[in-house]
Amino acid sequence: MSGINTKSLQRYNTFGIAAEAKEIVLLTALEQLEVIPQLESCLFIGGGSNILLTQDVNCTVVINKTRGICTVSEDDHDIELAVASGENWHDLVLWCVDNNYGGIENMSLIPGSVGAAPMQNIGAYGKEIKDVLTYVKVVNLKTRETIYLTNAECKFGYRDSIFKKDAKGQYFITEIGIRLTKKNHLLNTSYGDIENYLHQNGVTTPTIRDVSNAVIAIRQSKLPDPTELGNSGSFFKNPIIEQAHFDTLKAKFPEIKAIQL
Repeated sequence: MSGINTKSLQRYNTFGIAAEAKEIVLLTALEQLEVIPQLESCLFIGGGSNILLTQDVNCTVVINKTRGICTVSEDDHDIELAVASGENWHDLVLWCVDNNYGGIENMSLIPGSVGAAPMQNIGAYGKEIKDVLTYVKVVNLKTRETIYLTNAECKFGYRDSIFKKDAKGQYFITEIGIRLTKKNHLLNTSYGDIENYLHQNGVTTPTIRDVSNAVIAIRQSKLPDPTELGNSGSFFKNPIIEQAHFDTLKAKFPEIKAIQL
């Protein structure tokens, strides 16, 4: 079968573990899915930052290398983009910042691919993918039917979605839609150390690039570069507590941060 080879998975996971796959498909076009047998039995890998391989993988591994960013619609204030799931998430953030599209700058330097973003509703520094996502395009792995899911149908929660629960293992995400601002950006600088970083660097009127740069610097100060030391980034979940419990903690620790779900 064209495009399928038996190869090491070492380069396809950020821990750099030298596991072997039965077969590997480097997916660059969705048409390749049509000739892969038993899609529901395949392992799909994007950026490889959310897996820990402990042994060889006895199935076909599909490495998502699809690319593409295009405009769905836009007006004077907003733009909706369609983004292929194989795009690198951080590269997308930087591309949006370069084009002055606001809304995902707080999620700079999150490892992984665009397709993984809606799976766990990625988020950082007060922003989540659900805040900008308009749709998710998927392929049903059993029927091979292509369908679109709305933001509401994804059932987003804190680091959660339908893809981790009711629809776990049912779909391959091929594309997402995101709506971003072109001007009058609503910046979120109150979470974490962003405000301190901006103040220390003399930024009094921050842009989306300033926010992105701040997040990158903060994350780099806390996490090693996976190209130098294998890791999977930050994958912890903050605790979810009742308001009364938070009020008690706030009284004891005034600097504590929180967001309301």
